[in-house]
Amino acid sequence: MEGSIGNVSLNSSKRPDCQCESGHREFLSLVDVVTFLVGQPVVARLLWVSLTSNRTPDVLNCNLAVFHNVQYWISAVHLFILFMLPREQQNLFRFLLVFAQTGGPMNLCYICMQRYVAVIHPTSYPLLKKYRYAEVCAATVWLLSVPLAFANTLAPVFISPLIDQVVDNLPFFLMVCMCLMMVRSSVKMARALLKPGPEGNRLSPAKRRACRAIRATSAVTMMFYVPVNVLQKVTAQDPCTLGCVVTPGCVLLLSAASIVHPLFYLSTHGKLFACRERERKASR
Repeated sequence: MEGSIGNVSLNSSKRPDCQCESGHREFLSLVDVVTFLVGQPVVARLLWVSLTSNRTPDVLNCNLAVFHNVQYWISAVHLFILFMLPREQQNLFRFLLVFAQTGGPMNLCYICMQRYVAVIHPTSYPLLKKYRYAEVCAATVWLLSVPLAFANTLAPVFISPLIDQVVDNLPFFLMVCMCLMMVRSSVKMARALLKPGPEGNRLSPAKRRACRAIRATSAVTMMFYVPVNVLQKVTAQDPCTLGCVVTPGCVLLLSAASIVHPLFYLSTHGKLFACRERERKASR
């Protein structure tokens, strides 16, 4: 019985009740509504472009779109629970945070590593398709993000405090590793692409698209994922601030990242608007 009481107290200290905070419910509702209404059309457009393309489907970007789509539906379910079961909504919100915090950077990191091999080691690039690199990476995203989100949400109730600490910090360390790998790979690719080739200093259209894609990935990482890491660690010693202020802010940043990256991808490939795509094809 003592262990149960200890776990419950630990759980309550890590998941403070924020219902009394002024404007807390309104802010969470705004995050859920904006995430769903803005993100769904963008991701639907990305999926449509990827699946109807004449080229081989981009498995990793399709997987990223599906992942974000699931994230948006979790936000919609959270909006419902927020008003129907306000005392239980925090567990789902925690699940959403860990799910997006783990799977989002992991998806981008795998996409970045695929580009890295294509640019730095082009002769080895066909091996990625031979050994099903994209499919394995897509499966890894789901096999890590979903169980880790469940474990992080349920850990304080069912397991010991020591293991709880490990589970609680694992998403942070995974995000740090993914961000470092993306930054390092992006710097190397940028240097390789900006080197003058046989045609002189003028970059080819393919290289220009690759440079824009690298800048977009780096910008999303530095503007959204890195601040999530910093905010969580800076306020880790204050459970009330972490649970009631920082966690909603982090979910907002992760939701913004899930919208901005598909927008960058579509604009880079000139497929953000269907009318402009038709004009581009007609001008050829």
